[in-house]
Amino acid sequence: MTLKTRFSLIFSLLFSVVLASILLVVYYLFADFRKDEFSERLSEKAQTTARLLLEVKEVDNDLLRIIDRNAANMYNERILVFNDRMELIYKSVDDAAVSWTPADLQQIKERQRVFKRSKKMDVLGLYYDFENRDYFVLVAAEDRFGNSKLNYLAYLLVGAFLVGTALVWVVSFYVSRRSLAPLGRVTRQIREITGRNLTVRLSQTASQDEINDLSGSFNQMMDRIDRAYSSQKEFTANASHELRTPLARMIAQLENLLKETPPGERQEAVLRSIAEDSYLLSDIVTSLLLLSEMESPTKLNGFKPVRLDEVVFLSAARLVRSYPRFRLQFEIEQAEGREVNLEVAADETLLAIAVGNLLKNAYLYSTTGIVQCILREETGGIQLEIINQGPVPEVEDTTTLFRTFARGSNSIHKPGSGIGLSIVNRIVNYHAASIRYQVAAPDTNKVVLTFGPWP
Repeated sequence: MTLKTRFSLIFSLLFSVVLASILLVVYYLFADFRKDEFSERLSEKAQTTARLLLEVKEVDNDLLRIIDRNAANMYNERILVFNDRMELIYKSVDDAAVSWTPADLQQIKERQRVFKRSKKMDVLGLYYDFENRDYFVLVAAEDRFGNSKLNYLAYLLVGAFLVGTALVWVVSFYVSRRSLAPLGRVTRQIREITGRNLTVRLSQTASQDEINDLSGSFNQMMDRIDRAYSSQKEFTANASHELRTPLARMIAQLENLLKETPPGERQEAVLRSIAEDSYLLSDIVTSLLLLSEMESPTKLNGFKPVRLDEVVFLSAARLVRSYPRFRLQFEIEQAEGREVNLEVAADETLLAIAVGNLLKNAYLYSTTGIVQCILREETGGIQLEIINQGPVPEVEDTTTLFRTFARGSNSIHKPGSGIGLSIVNRIVNYHAASIRYQVAAPDTNKVVLTFGPWP
């Protein structure tokens, strides 16, 4: 869930809860007001009936019924009057259906006034003291107008809640999207920053808000990272260039010494060991230089169509000069009656380095000196398989073999620095291709390169 969605949901839910609480309070306050107002009306009616019945001698039950029928009565009004012996001495209508018990009358005497609701009727019990005698007046009526207003208010409040909630949800999502739009812009700009593009900086505005401050702080951090990264790359490149010249002279002198002076057996073994170490050191320096140049966006300016089979033959020819025992078995698998398109989009120099490292690695770890290469056209690309017979590395995750300085268990007593496959992996990734290692069979290593076709 994104920050915008979370912010909108929290704000909308909080507003909905607060709005619902306010509307419920309004409803219950109005309901309490209606009850108090109608209770006062019932109380006035009860007191008037008690006075007319008990204090005015000229008014009897029949006359009082006539007065009640002609007065402005409440809807479905019922009046009952009880004496101190809890005997019914008056009822306004013959079918007055007002439920009561002696316990109710006793409660009225103790509390002086009792109000309760029975179904749709509101009932008020009033204690009346006249000439030292107890009287109880029960007045029941239906507050049709008050209840109608209360129901109408309930509909209004529910409608207000639904409309208000819907509006707030829409507005909150709109406002959060507008408010956090600069954050989305910052996120998109940060995604454009890669190891080959450290010069990207976040745009800033004149507004003094937190996002603008964050952009400024991030730009300052990127400036420091860029300076440190450039310094490191410059040192690596300069050191590699400076080391290549004396190493080249050392190797040339050793080769001349081996050719011109006939040394003894021990001296020859020592010289050849020094030469092999010099070759290894030269490869390491060349690899470090290549790594530093691959990080620089000015070194690689685009790709051209390159035939993958020609790159394999060129790399194999170079490898034979250093390792005369190297043998290549090359094969192109193609469907019957269809010519395979072997062109890929690549930088030919880098691709030759990657294929050369793989062929060299396959030869060094081979027990037969034979490396098999198979080219085939797959759906959506071209696949190159490099296979050799030899011990396989004992690793759970074969992708670790392509990390810098990583070496498998089969590399014991084998020359190498653990940088070659790391360079291959970087070159492959740079070409938007893929590489994977497989144990094709017992004592059989296979590396599979997959390239997209030339468009």
